[in-house]
Amino acid sequence: MKHIVKLVTKYILYGISIGCTSFVLMCMSFYIGGGEEILVSICKDFARQSVGAMLVGIACGGTAVIYQFNRPSQLIKVIIHFCVGMGVFYPVAINLGWIPFHPDRIIQTVLQFLSSCGIFIVVWFCFFLFNRKEAKRINQRLKELERGYKG
Repeated sequence: MKHIVKLVTKYILYGISIGCTSFVLMCMSFYIGGGEEILVSICKDFARQSVGAMLVGIACGGTAVIYQFNRPSQLIKVIIHFCVGMGVFYPVAINLGWIPFHPDRIIQTVLQFLSSCGIFIVVWFCFFLFNRKEAKRINQRLKELERGYKG
């Protein structure tokens, strides 16, 4: 039980780190790209904006802990991770004005949601490829050590 608490805590802190880093990178891109008006609105509401970034980070990064367990199946893990991540991201993004919500322009809102899903999928896939490569590297090293131990 103690191991699980440490693992979940690690993933939550990892998620906060990802959320804060993404928030800073986003603000830097606004600064470089001449989005001063957006930065002014972020600064006026800095505490809420920061907490929102951390919540999204926890939802996306923290729930990745599910991949550390044997059950459920990989597909179910991906679905849970995606639903929790997007289920937190989208309401936070609308509430904080990251994604403008216009009930009279529902097609625009749906397209924004789909683009958010696409970004989530791309980021998830990058982490998947990185972790798969790391697993292969570790397994290769274990095989080398095993051969050296037997020989």
